[in-house]
Amino acid sequence: MRQLFYALTVLHLINKTEGEYKQTVCRLAKDMRLQGELPWHWLVDNTRWMRKPISYGSLADCVEQSARTYRRSLWQNRQEYVEVWLEKDALSGVLYDVTQDYDVPLMVTRGYPSLSYLRSAAEAMVATGKPVTIYYFGDYDPSGADISRNVEERLQEFMREVAREWTLSNEGERVFAPSLNFHRVAVNEWQIDDWNLPTRPTKTSDSRAAKFGSRSVELDAIPPDDLRELVRMHLSQHVDAYELAAAEETDRMERQTLQAMAAKLRAG
Repeated sequence: MRQLFYALTVLHLINKTEGEYKQTVCRLAKDMRLQGELPWHWLVDNTRWMRKPISYGSLADCVEQSARTYRRSLWQNRQEYVEVWLEKDALSGVLYDVTQDYDVPLMVTRGYPSLSYLRSAAEAMVATGKPVTIYYFGDYDPSGADISRNVEERLQEFMREVAREWTLSNEGERVFAPSLNFHRVAVNEWQIDDWNLPTRPTKTSDSRAAKFGSRSVELDAIPPDDLRELVRMHLSQHVDAYELAAAEETDRMERQTLQAMAAKLRAG
């Protein structure tokens, strides 16, 4: 909904006010969906979901479903590990369009991430034993800037801590914390003027506002296509188009093998 709001403000169709967001965008989007004028799948809610164990009608059904979703890991034999981190869950669908192509984890913090979330992420990174690169996307405001700082510092701290603990529990065999290359991709101050992003006054109620500038920008202000291109531009530094095409062809052939297996199981 915020993405729709920013798209309309960039086009100067509505004013950039909280009143326009709630009374115009939210109200009309609700009415249009209920009246069948706006497709339901154009707006999503990723904060609520069904919890249920995965189950199958038969072994053949299991293999058929595996054939539809099968992908070989693109990073298994690579000498590096890459993740994309995102402050706002509302934009996860936008970035996932690209991260899924590159088989890269999309980590959503939803504001300040919990210590448990950061600790488990650090454990996964240490377990790879590879240099880690993180591309971070978040708001340009006092809290948004501090969240990325917090994420980077906590991950560094937890990775060292995990490596020490695993070394002690591994009968002295040394476990090393891999290097962490952390890049804040957006929103950065230079992008505001260069990309003519719509701003809002920095909230003075934020305890960090005193050391921040007078203008803030939400990540939603960057058009979806531009956000996707930013992700693609950075991930393509690690996996080029030729490698992606080769991986897709391998996946296609191996899915055919699974489909043949399923057919044999169906035939008895």
